[in-house]
Amino acid sequence: MTTASISSVSNLNSYICRVGMFFDTELNYISGQFIHVTLECGRSGYFSIASPERVGQTIELHIADTGKPDSFLSKLQVGDKVSVAGPMGNAWLRLDTYRPIIILAFGSGYSYARSILLTEASNDTNRKVSFYWITQTEKDFYERDMLESLPERFSVNLLHFPKGEGTNKSVINTLKNKIKEHPAIANYDVYLVGKRRECLLIRQVICSRFGANVTRVYSDSF
Repeated sequence: MTTASISSVSNLNSYICRVGMFFDTELNYISGQFIHVTLECGRSGYFSIASPERVGQTIELHIADTGKPDSFLSKLQVGDKVSVAGPMGNAWLRLDTYRPIIILAFGSGYSYARSILLTEASNDTNRKVSFYWITQTEKDFYERDMLESLPERFSVNLLHFPKGEGTNKSVINTLKNKIKEHPAIANYDVYLVGKRRECLLIRQVICSRFGANVTRVYSDSF
């Protein structure tokens, strides 16, 4: 357990905020890991580290606001002291291989993907990276300029599906067509982030129908 202070809070879209944190000591983490943050009032939550991998005293989180009066963000103020446990998680970026990568993020899971994308972009390799970000509306996407500035070996796919009956089916059908673009998916490392049910379904589909290697599909959602 360590302590940190909230250094900044700013809006990224209509419901997600960038939260800057300054730690009392250096934080050593791997891209794809997360931390558990507890406020002075007792509210707590688990959040992916959105910053690229490095050793230092500053990180940023991207936190979704639930809109409830007692939400985590509603209790958070610049200057607050917080207690932090971690980093933790097993779906961190594997750097011991040059296998191509597929990253699939639902909604606010972008923060997890962001850390991996920026870390991999800083590595001098020819490793291919395909990123799929799924949201409910076009307005949910942010940091487009940053995503467009990634190296040419990165493929960025922004997909949005209005919430409603048949949404999951539409998402799965679209992903099936996208995955066909990767005929040798067994040779890929796949990273998934989203709700447990969504990630389990995606893993089942890509492994049973497209031959992905289940031992190379990573997610802290299952």
